[in-house]
Amino acid sequence: MTTRTSVYRAPALSRGLQVLMHLANCGIPKSMGQLVSELNSSFSQLYRIVVCLEEEGFVIQDTQRYYHLTDKLLLRNNPQWVHELAASAWCAAQMKNFTWQTNQPCHLAARSDNAIRVLAHAHPDFTPSISAREGSVLNTVKSSSSLLFLAMANDQDAWMLMRNYTLDHTLRGVLTEHIAGIASQGYAEIPHDRIIGLTSVSYPVKGIDGYAKAAITCPYFDQLPGDYQDVKQALETLATTLTEELCRMMFRPELAAPGPE
Repeated sequence: MTTRTSVYRAPALSRGLQVLMHLANCGIPKSMGQLVSELNSSFSQLYRIVVCLEEEGFVIQDTQRYYHLTDKLLLRNNPQWVHELAASAWCAAQMKNFTWQTNQPCHLAARSDNAIRVLAHAHPDFTPSISAREGSVLNTVKSSSSLLFLAMANDQDAWMLMRNYTLDHTLRGVLTEHIAGIASQGYAEIPHDRIIGLTSVSYPVKGIDGYAKAAITCPYFDQLPGDYQDVKQALETLATTLTEELCRMMFRPELAAPGPE
């Protein structure tokens, strides 16, 4: 039986869309060699596609020969929105307000180059800093940020994070059960395996598709002043505020929160 899809197949168009979506999902520039390897394509096929995309203004090559997406095509789930949010003065102010309110640190993490990396952090002014620093790579199967992302991101983003991580059947079963519980309760709550009294709590920052695009985490240390349930409530409120702003940026960038004057 002949289907509509088989009659109107356009392999070159499909490969071009794959390139655009791959660059959008990775959120970082890629060389031609990386694209060939990661998209499992031949150099000659992909080179022609990328040259066409470049001539049409959808991608641009920098002086180091890495390809970037341009703003000609708005890909609403592009991780770049999360990076822009994390780098904004508005986001820094919201996270700082959380530290003033709770006397606890926090950090914002998201998938970057197939790892969960800390994009921004804030800590109280008068207590020791125990929050992860910008650029830190978090443990994929132990950190609350990563586990929350695996539980509440879309299947493609979760697969991109886990595809190079090898687990035996027993550990994979334990991990699957763990992230199912996180997805059910809507947040992650992970006691530290080496530091007594430290529990990391993470809530999702969601995109317009309803899936997690980042995680806002508080490494709560019970030797510092502050009530745990109040901190969780404040962190959930912060996650909601960041979600609203991220969705506004994705859908209507011109309505995004202004920076301080």
